[in-house]
Amino acid sequence: MNAPANFAAIPVIYKILGMSSDDQLAPLVDTLTQTPLSILKICRAYERHAPDHSRYTDQIGDEIYRLGQKALNITDGSRPSYQRMIDALCKQLGLPAQEDDLADKETALLNLFTSKRLSSIPTDMQQAAVNDARRAAAEGARSFFGAAEWPPLAACLFQIAFLRGTHNEVARANKGTQEAGSTSAPGSHSDALVISNDSGTPILTLAQISPLDSDAGWRKVSKDDTGISRLNPFLQAVPGMATAVEVGTSNYMNVIVPAGTELVESVKHGGLIGTLRKIGTNELAGAAKLDVGKLSALATSGAALNIASALLAQKHLADISEKLSDIKEAIEDVAAFQKNERRSVLTGSIRYFEQIAGSVMSGELSDEVVHVIEMHETKLLEVQDHIATDIGSQTEALKILKNEEWVGQGKYIKALDEQHAALDKLYREMLLCLRARACGWQLLSAFPGREQRKEDRLQDIRASLLALLPQGEAAVGLDQLLREKIKAVTSAAERSKILRNENALLNRISAQSAIVFDSLQTIGTDISTHDAPLSMDLKIEDGLIVATRVR
Repeated sequence: MNAPANFAAIPVIYKILGMSSDDQLAPLVDTLTQTPLSILKICRAYERHAPDHSRYTDQIGDEIYRLGQKALNITDGSRPSYQRMIDALCKQLGLPAQEDDLADKETALLNLFTSKRLSSIPTDMQQAAVNDARRAAAEGARSFFGAAEWPPLAACLFQIAFLRGTHNEVARANKGTQEAGSTSAPGSHSDALVISNDSGTPILTLAQISPLDSDAGWRKVSKDDTGISRLNPFLQAVPGMATAVEVGTSNYMNVIVPAGTELVESVKHGGLIGTLRKIGTNELAGAAKLDVGKLSALATSGAALNIASALLAQKHLADISEKLSDIKEAIEDVAAFQKNERRSVLTGSIRYFEQIAGSVMSGELSDEVVHVIEMHETKLLEVQDHIATDIGSQTEALKILKNEEWVGQGKYIKALDEQHAALDKLYREMLLCLRARACGWQLLSAFPGREQRKEDRLQDIRASLLALLPQGEAAVGLDQLLREKIKAVTSAAERSKILRNENALLNRISAQSAIVFDSLQTIGTDISTHDAPLSMDLKIEDGLIVATRVR
């Protein structure tokens, strides 16, 4: 069967069904064949192909859309959109209209009817949890005055929402893998200088690029720099650079280090090879004139000529600086920081880390700096322990909160909101503290030796983050506690709001923890084990690198 010319025009449900396996489709088929409101059971495609459900997904989709027409009382024969059916289902279940995007509405529906937050359930057990939620939602959608199609439609829409989230997660993971494994060629029509080692393996690719539109993201290179400045002897060999230097203009260049490569001193004198190639291709365009004397002078006795590592250090410096700036902004935003001692410890640590980041990454590694980094680590640990104690106390206060009938449910809901808001602020503080510790560890990792200390601290930060994640003991306990407390709330809308707030908190924890985990994974790694290409823009003045920007 020929695919439609415009795949984007295919209705959402048909897309999701076409991406799903037989096992993923089975719950939908069960629902449709068990209700007399669907004709799937007497459909010839079902009779011929079941249980190979993926062979008749269009017929499954037809039946879901037909239930939607009946439930929404659509009489003109048009197909209701998936978004419209989800909005109508929320209304049918008594949930308030929300301006959230579709994914947020799907998450809110699933979390309201599952026994615990779906992301905290092991993957192989999620379908069973969703099946329970589908049955509960079908019962909740049943109404004396509503269409009889609502219960089976609700069960089907819950499964579609679950499958859509599953497929989107897989797509995001695949996209991240593809992006990590490839780096686009510089936006320039000039030839590139490709530097290879003795065996011909490409080490660095440099090319002149057009002036860039934005001034954001550039970091100045000091005159005393001994890292990225090691690229300067190569610049004259890049096509077009010699002429540009002669006329005294500012120039821009892009340098790419392929994943898993390292530039080391050749065992042969002058063993580095320079070739000119068309950008984005392997087409040879000529030979580069590399000054062997200058290249040899770059390697100190017994040390690797490791320009790639210098580039990686620049990337780490940019990463650390960005994270420190983010933490400073977050501290200003969190109203919870009324405790002056906690605030001063965090801001003092961040200010110091900002001051030393450039010098540390450029190779100035004094024992005095290590001593101060360790001093800040001790203070941050104290703050972390204090926050953990406060989280425990606040959780206990939530446990003893009771729904006294004489008080009125409105006051009970308000008390729940206040307790949750207090926990939210404490978790924000904890995340900022852990992010600051991670930055300190990144800087410590630049210093030689102290390997056991680095490893122990790394594991401690990781363990602290893992404990906060949705799958961690604290998050699972909070989720179960909140779900127990909202059993006394009669309004589905209020229950949904409380779970939405919890979901927002846990999503924020997941997102910020992922950033820290990524930093802990990549910092300090040798370029030879770096699993993604590194692309960096360089600003050149008078033949020297004066600024860098990581792509």
